[in-house]
Amino acid sequence: IETTEHLHLLAALIYYSRLRFITNLLPIIQHAPSLRRIVTVGGAGKEGPLDANDFPALRVPLLQIRGHLTTLITLGLEAVARTAPEVSFVHDYPGTVNTPLMSHAKGVHGVLVRAFIGILGRWVCVPIEESGERHLYLATSARFPPAIGGSAGVRLGDGVSVAVGTTGETGSGVYPVGWDCESASPAVLELLAGLREKGMVDEIWRHTEGEYKRITAMD
Repeated sequence: IETTEHLHLLAALIYYSRLRFITNLLPIIQHAPSLRRIVTVGGAGKEGPLDANDFPALRVPLLQIRGHLTTLITLGLEAVARTAPEVSFVHDYPGTVNTPLMSHAKGVHGVLVRAFIGILGRWVCVPIEESGERHLYLATSARFPPAIGGSAGVRLGDGVSVAVGTTGETGSGVYPVGWDCESASPAVLELLAGLREKGMVDEIWRHTEGEYKRITAMD
């Protein structure tokens, strides 16, 4: 589905609006008196191949779109972080959480989702209370410091170290983490490194800013 701004609806919801919220609110966060952090819930750790000729994903096959959009989010956050190294950015994947959204799914998809949750939910779903606790941890723990400015947040317990960021370096300021609050796999970090070397962070951000200018000019 294409929006009135000529964006893929999923891309508009998952990427463009997300980064717009973040960039609009970033000046306030930069002036916070202590803990400066953004936690955005998406698909971290599920990054996949990126079609550099179709950032809006208008022609990306459905089976590849999650990886494409997740990569856009992670590298888009890297671009934003370059302008705000005193802010830390956490992109996380919450896992399958049985929220009321599951019960609102319609049609055959809704029936399949509810059947799946009913049969396997207790083994595959993260309890909603646990998910809330983990997101509170992501928002407050000193394990996810900004690139500059030192650590902030709840001090680390014994045996807990600062997390590895998107660049594969400890404490780099942008953190892709899974449902268990652990950093993305080496394979994902390798994928991101390859795209970074090709200049994709700059390319993505040029495209994103261009879309924002184009869309706001339509008002």
